[in-house]
Amino acid sequence: MFYQIIPLEIGSLVERNIFQQSNKEIKCGMVWKLGSVLTNIKPAFVKSYDPNIGICIEDIPGGVVSKTYGGEKVIYFSDTVEEEEQDELTDVFYQNSQKYSKGYKDAFHDLGWTRISSEAYIFGELEIKELDDAPISYK
Repeated sequence: MFYQIIPLEIGSLVERNIFQQSNKEIKCGMVWKLGSVLTNIKPAFVKSYDPNIGICIEDIPGGVVSKTYGGEKVIYFSDTVEEEEQDELTDVFYQNSQKYSKGYKDAFHDLGWTRISSEAYIFGELEIKELDDAPISYK
């Protein structure tokens, strides 16, 4: 038996990476308009789940992001990142930089940023469907 966990609100499935360098921080990742999480273990977190806080996918036993649609990349900076540096990092993140051909995670590392975390979250009201067979998983 498989369980598909579906957020009922658009934009309630996100991937977030946090990078730091001295007193500066970048939060960036992907927000999906629609998506779901698949697990083969009956979800037990529902009893204590707070839709305003959500849950990290890693905290759902057996949970993996299985389907996503309409992803949008987003990036935010702490107030301590200067505007010129924000512009350069934004270009790297959206792959608009002529100086960096690597993906943003590698390019940020090369620029002296340390990735502190990389996690996916689901939040808001959820629907949980029981499935007889595993659906074809894709991203």
